[in-house]
Amino acid sequence: MSTVDDIQLYLAEKRAIIDQFPVDAVVAAAEMLFRTYDEGGTVYAMGNGGNAGTLDHAYCDFKHHPFVSEDKSRPVSASVRRLTFVNLCGSSAELSGLVNDLGPDNMFSASLEPFATERDLVMAYSGSGNSPNVVRALQAATKAGARTFAMTKGDGGRCRELADVCLIVPGTSRFPGQTGRNDNNFHFEDLMLSVNHMLVGLLKQRVGQAAEAVQLTA
Repeated sequence: MSTVDDIQLYLAEKRAIIDQFPVDAVVAAAEMLFRTYDEGGTVYAMGNGGNAGTLDHAYCDFKHHPFVSEDKSRPVSASVRRLTFVNLCGSSAELSGLVNDLGPDNMFSASLEPFATERDLVMAYSGSGNSPNVVRALQAATKAGARTFAMTKGDGGRCRELADVCLIVPGTSRFPGQTGRNDNNFHFEDLMLSVNHMLVGLLKQRVGQAAEAVQLTA
């Protein structure tokens, strides 16, 4: 295959995935996010490798984007509830300390377990669905009564059975770099950011409605 053929293959695979994307899982995740926001809970998120980098993007989006005006000239009223978002991958010092003291399998659960409550939402991202540190964190979240969302691919792994809502990216790939054990991984990582944007946009809409209500009663 030529380079052009490979690029067209990637795009064709992406279109096929989008055509069969599990929209119901995104809807369910949004409802859990809304409940967490309305109840003043905290969103915790975790992932490994490139997924951890995407969660740094998500942290910025969730914490700030819904709470500025449409023209980005000012924040919404301080009386409108903010969302607390914790990126469990955010501190290299914390992660390396936890790995050193408790081992890599406990790096997320150790930072989550003392704080998670039934008002919270725990979001887990694992391509295999079997990453031990993600699995243990989901188990800790369930024990605390928190809502849980996982995004994965393939057969969903352990995440499929542990999470309240598990979004499994469909399909398989023949594109270089995402075959074999990495099957569909580029598409999974692309769509992780898309799901982030869908949820942030839906939350911004909800926050905007709350801001309008505050203005009407002011």
